[in-house]
Amino acid sequence: MTNKIGIYITGLGQSIDNETVEKHAERLKNELSFTTTGFDYYLKTEKIFYIPEKSSTVVQLLRKDKKTDNEELVYKIYDFQYHNILTDKFSHRNIFIKSLILFSLVIKKLPHIFLKLFNRNGFSRPGQTFYAFLILFVISLFILFLIPTCIDLILNSGVFKKPDNSILEKIITRVDAEKVREYSKSILSFTALLLLFVPQSKTLITSLATEFACVDSYINNGEQSQILLGNLNLLTEYIAENETNPELHFHCYSFGSIIALDALFPIANIPPSDNIRNLTTLIITIGNPFEFINAYYPNYYEGRSRVMEDKIKWLNIYSLLDTFATNFRNDNKKGEAQFGLKDISTIPENINYEIRNKPLNAIDFILLNSIKMHKCYWDSLTIGESCLKVLLPSMKKGNLITESIHPNPVTPVNTETTPLE
Repeated sequence: MTNKIGIYITGLGQSIDNETVEKHAERLKNELSFTTTGFDYYLKTEKIFYIPEKSSTVVQLLRKDKKTDNEELVYKIYDFQYHNILTDKFSHRNIFIKSLILFSLVIKKLPHIFLKLFNRNGFSRPGQTFYAFLILFVISLFILFLIPTCIDLILNSGVFKKPDNSILEKIITRVDAEKVREYSKSILSFTALLLLFVPQSKTLITSLATEFACVDSYINNGEQSQILLGNLNLLTEYIAENETNPELHFHCYSFGSIIALDALFPIANIPPSDNIRNLTTLIITIGNPFEFINAYYPNYYEGRSRVMEDKIKWLNIYSLLDTFATNFRNDNKKGEAQFGLKDISTIPENINYEIRNKPLNAIDFILLNSIKMHKCYWDSLTIGESCLKVLLPSMKKGNLITESIHPNPVTPVNTETTPLE
């Protein structure tokens, strides 16, 4: 019998609210508890090092028969921590540099985003994306203007004596002082309101700039992708060597879906690693931004390896209210998927998950609620309902999770681990 082993790959910072593999396993445990009787489900968590400097949190989902006290391992999930790898080059830069990066990237992408308003080419919600990018543009612009504005106000405050022949003095005298002061007041007022009503705005700009820059580099230049996917291959190698007869499942949310698809269907027709090719039977994508990536980076999914196209099952959970989620259809409606990754014949099994019936209105558009709905698949707490409610039946139907109780207790895998505190 195969052991069901998952690898959990979550999204980037703005897509999640402190999401962890423990929370994902807790939600799966809760759904199993809701749908079965006669068993007690519980979790065991440990930390392993698949190479000396890289670790993974591993959660075992077990259950005990209330009548016989027999225990069984139902599922095991490893997490793949890629965030530091992806953002390492940008995370230590100051907010001005990050705002400059954000501003330049938005400027670079705005023409393409504007054209998508008239040539959708499969992307059903370009208006909301254009509006969101405009907001990013305005915010990054205000942050960039804030520094020279402050300098001008300080120089005109009389606190410091300005050197007669300073370079800064020569620059300032070339512009209309009254206009500079008017713009200064407007910019500082806007920034003050932003900090008052959105106190986390500095963190928001910093995170957005880092993530947007890193994703753009990952997709456009392949920057950090080699080391990131290399680490994922090392984790699958560890699983192949330390788990008995493993069956590998990728559990992916948001940008994690892009990473897993890159591992399964590598670029330039390079085949996936032996362990991924031999072990993987399932990929689960939640809020998959494939359509967004394909719309704004149209060549990204061309020339992919087709080795895995007939070997895996693909479950895709989406919400029609989520701007970034893909339903792999030619319309924005519920139903079976109509296509996959361009030339790849694998088509996902669509699973719809909604938390409200009425469509988004103009107020929702202005408040960017369709972007906020990217978090709709679960709450920050684990006690409520989540999209795993609609995932679990498909997993049971496909025999993708252990359902029978063995007569013998679980024998732990003999690996060197470090218990979590």
